[in-house]
Amino acid sequence: MQTRHKIFAVFISLQSLAFAHAYAQQLPDSSRSRRDSSRLPVAYGLQPAWQITSAQSHISGDQLRPSSAATLSNALYGRLPGLTVLQGSGEPGYDVPGLAIRGLASYRNTDILTFVDGFESPFDQLTADEIDKITVLKDAAATAMYGMRGANGVLLVTTKRGMAGKPKITFGAQTGWQSPTRLPEFLDSYNYATLYNEARRNDGQPERYSAADLEAYRSKSDPYFHPDVNWYDEVLKKSAPMSNYQLNVSGGNDNARFFVLLNVLKNTGLYKNTDRKREENSNANFLRYNFRSNVDINVTKRLSASLDLAGRVEDRTYPGAGAGDIWGNMMLIPPNAFPVTNPDGSYGGTSIYRNNPVGLVLAKGVASTHDRNMQATMRLKYDLDQVTKGLAISGAISFNNWFRGNDDKQKDFAVYQLLRGTSGDTIYNKFGDNTTASVNDGQNNQWRRTNTLFNLTYDRSFGKSDINALLQYQQDVYTISGNNVPFAHQGAGGRITYSYSRKYIAELTFGYNGSENFPKGKRFGFFPALSAGWILSREAFLQSAGWIDFLKLRASYGLAGNDQVGGRRFPYQQYYYGGNGYYFGTDNHYAGGMDEGSLGNPNVTWEKARKANIGVEGNFFRNRLNFVLDVFHERRTDILAERSSSIPGYIGVGLPSENIGIVNNKGLEVSLGFEENNAKGIGYFINGSASYAHNKIEYMAEAQRPFAYLNRTGQSIGQPFGLQAIGFFKDEAEIAASPRQTFAPVKPGDIKYKDQNGDGIIDIYDEVAIGKPSIAAWTFGLHTGIRFKGLSLEAFFQGATGRSVMLQGPLVWAFVNDAKAAPLALGRWTPETAATATYPRLTTTANDNNYRASDLWQRNGNFLRLRNVELGYTLPAKVSKIVSLQQTYLYVNAVNLFTIDAVKLTDPEVLIGYPIMKSVNIGIRVQM
Repeated sequence: MQTRHKIFAVFISLQSLAFAHAYAQQLPDSSRSRRDSSRLPVAYGLQPAWQITSAQSHISGDQLRPSSAATLSNALYGRLPGLTVLQGSGEPGYDVPGLAIRGLASYRNTDILTFVDGFESPFDQLTADEIDKITVLKDAAATAMYGMRGANGVLLVTTKRGMAGKPKITFGAQTGWQSPTRLPEFLDSYNYATLYNEARRNDGQPERYSAADLEAYRSKSDPYFHPDVNWYDEVLKKSAPMSNYQLNVSGGNDNARFFVLLNVLKNTGLYKNTDRKREENSNANFLRYNFRSNVDINVTKRLSASLDLAGRVEDRTYPGAGAGDIWGNMMLIPPNAFPVTNPDGSYGGTSIYRNNPVGLVLAKGVASTHDRNMQATMRLKYDLDQVTKGLAISGAISFNNWFRGNDDKQKDFAVYQLLRGTSGDTIYNKFGDNTTASVNDGQNNQWRRTNTLFNLTYDRSFGKSDINALLQYQQDVYTISGNNVPFAHQGAGGRITYSYSRKYIAELTFGYNGSENFPKGKRFGFFPALSAGWILSREAFLQSAGWIDFLKLRASYGLAGNDQVGGRRFPYQQYYYGGNGYYFGTDNHYAGGMDEGSLGNPNVTWEKARKANIGVEGNFFRNRLNFVLDVFHERRTDILAERSSSIPGYIGVGLPSENIGIVNNKGLEVSLGFEENNAKGIGYFINGSASYAHNKIEYMAEAQRPFAYLNRTGQSIGQPFGLQAIGFFKDEAEIAASPRQTFAPVKPGDIKYKDQNGDGIIDIYDEVAIGKPSIAAWTFGLHTGIRFKGLSLEAFFQGATGRSVMLQGPLVWAFVNDAKAAPLALGRWTPETAATATYPRLTTTANDNNYRASDLWQRNGNFLRLRNVELGYTLPAKVSKIVSLQQTYLYVNAVNLFTIDAVKLTDPEVLIGYPIMKSVNIGIRVQM
C-alpha cells in the first residue's frame, strides 16, 4: 500500500510541474465551414483542412471504438484508404498485424513509420479511447520531411488533449466472448483409416487396418486401442472471455488543460482445463494496463508548455510449449494415433508422435513475459510576436523506454503407447521422461529512444495572402540491448505554404537528414517535394452552383527515401567471420581461420522514391455528400540487389549488395460518403472506400534463367510461381505418351503438368507465374448506420480482391509426414472417379510430384468480412440525470461475425496457427 501511495504522490508531483503546449485546435467560427476551421495532423504539425495539398487519410479514435479490437492496429482494416492491414496471429498479446501503405514498392524492407504525438513509437497497444486521430501520410508532399525514412509511408497517431471547460469523467466497461472464425476440418478415424488403406493399396502395400479395426473406429467401441480424437475439441474451449475497462477525465480552463486515462484489458486464450493460478500450466493470457496523462499550461501570455506521460504494463502468460508447436501438432496428428490419456491417466503417444497436444498445453509448464513501457515528452513554445507577428519557436524532448523480462517454469512429460501383449494384457511403452520444472528468468530485452525536436514556425496573413512556414531540426537515437552501436538519425526539414484568396495554394516541403548506416560523407540526403491546390468552389464561375459546398484539385511530386535497405548492418564495411583453420607443426597445433564475407559496398545508399499524386475532393448538397479521389505513381530506384545476372559465381567471393533495383508502383484510392439527418430524429449514413495498388519489378539483377517466363523481373513483388496442373494421369498409356515428369515416378492418378517449354520434360523450368500475390490488389471498406432518437445501428464490412493463397502441408496433403487427412482427400482420384476427381491418388510415401507448388493447391483469396456491427441505445437525458450522469450509452456489438470467401477449408487470411477470433460483446459507457 505504501508503494501505491508513493506512485500516486509522484504522479501528483509530476502533474503539478507540468506545462502545456499550444496544441489547441481552432474552434469553429460561425462564418466558416467545418473544413475552413478544422485543423488536421500533418508531418510535425497541424494544418487547416482546406489548405492541405498532400494525400492523406484520417480517422478518429471514436470511430474505431466499436471494433472492440484488443490490438489497436486490428481496428484499421478498410478504415483508411491506402492502408493495407495484413492479418497476423490471433493469439492474445501476439496478434499485431502487418501494415503497408499503397501496397509494396520495394522487394526489400517495406515497413512503414509510426509516430505517436510527433515521435516515432509503436502504437499497437494503445487504446481507441486515448486516440484523437490516426492519419496516414501517403505521397511525397506528406512525407518529404521524414527524408530518407518516409518512402514506405507514415502513420501518425495523435492522442487526446484536454479542452477548456467543466471536467468530464467518462467510464466504459465491456465484456465479451470470443471464438475462432474458422478452424480446419479433418476426417475422423474411420474415414482416415479407410483412405489410408486405399493409399497402401495404391503403393502396392498391404492394408494397415482390418475390417475389425474399421468397425471399431466406426462404432467408437474401443476408445483406447481405436481412438477417434478431434484434437481441436480436446485442446480448445468453445469460447474465451475478453474484458475492457477504461476511465478518462478531461477538462481545464484557459490557462491549464488536462486529459488523463486509465485502461485495463484482459484477453484470454482458448486452451481448456488450464491452471488459473498458473503454477502447473497456463492458458494464453494477456493482461494490459494503459495510463496516459496529457497536461497543457499557458505559463505566460507568450510561453506555453506541455508534459505528456504515457505508460503500459503488459503481462503475457502461455503454455510452456509455443503456439506453433501446439497448433502444428493439432493439425498434424491423426485422430487414431493414440488416445488423449491412457487408462492409467498417463498421456498417450508413440515413437512417431511424441507431442501429445493436450500434454503440450497442460504438462510443459508456464512461460511468461512482462513488458514495461514508459514515454515522457516535454514541449515548450514561445510566441515571438514582438519580433514579428506570427513567429514562434518551440522545442521538445521525448524519452521512450521499453523493457521485457521473462519468467519461465518449463518442464517435459512422458508419453506412453498402448500395446496388447500376447496374453491380451496391456503394455505401456514409454517415450520421454516426466521432469520437474526448471526456472528461467535470466532473459530480458529492452530498447530506449531519445528524441529532440526544435521548430521555428511562421503563420501570418497579408490581405488575401496566407503564409505558413516551418523550419525544423530533429535527432533520434535508438538503442537496443545487445547492440553496442545505437541507431541514429539526424536532420532538418521545412515546409512553406502560400495561399492566395483561399483559392490557390502552393507548398514546398523538404527534408535533409542522414543515418549512421551509410558511409561517412554519404550519410545525408536532400528530399524535396512540391504540391499545389486549387479550390474551385471559391471561383466565381461556380458560386452559382449552390449544391457545391467545397471542391478542390491538388497535385504533388517529390522525392522520398527508404534507409531500411535490408541485409546486414553497415553494408559498406567488409566483414570477416570465423572459418576453417589449419593444423601446424609436429604436434598438429590447431589455429582457427577467418572467412571473408560478402564484399562491402563503399557507395551503398538508400532507396529513392519519386512519387506523383493527383487528387480531387469535395463536399456537396450542404455537406451531405463527400468524396475523395487520389491517383498515384511511384518509381522506386536504388533498391539493393546482387549482380547475379552479370558476374559469375566462380569469382570465389560473395557479391556486394548494390543499389541497382527498380520497382514501379501505381494505383488509386477513392472514398464516397453520404449522411442525412432530419428533424424527426432519424439519421443515416453510408461511407464506402476502395484502394488499388499494383507494382512491377523493373530490374533486380536476377540470375540468368533459360526461359523468360521464369523471371521474377516483370512480375509483381511476391508473385507466386509453380506448375500448371492440367489434370490427372488416367492410365499408363497416357503417362508413356506425355512429357516425362522428373520429380518422382508417376502413376495413374498423379497430377499431370503442362510442359511450358516443349522440351518433353517436366521440371523446375516449367514453373510459371500462377495466381496473384497474397497481398490484395484491391481493398474495400463499407461503413453504414442508422439512428433513430436514442437508438443506433451501424455495421462495417471490409473486403479484399486480387489475391491468392497457397494451401500446402498437413492442412491439405494427406498422410505426408504421417499427417492426417482433410475432407479434400475424399475427392481423390480412383479409376472409378477419374472423370470427377479433384484430388490426386492417395499415397503413404513421399510424392514430390503431387505435393509441390502448383495451381491445383492454389485458391482464390478474395473475401468479404463483416468486421463489426453494433446496436446501441443512449438513454434519455432525464433518465441519466436521475443518477447524476450526463449521458449513458448501452450497446452490444460483434466482431468478425461472418466471412464470405472461396477458401472454405480455413480462414482466408490466416491459413494455419492460432486463428483469427470473432467475438460478441456487451458494454456500457457513461459520462459524468
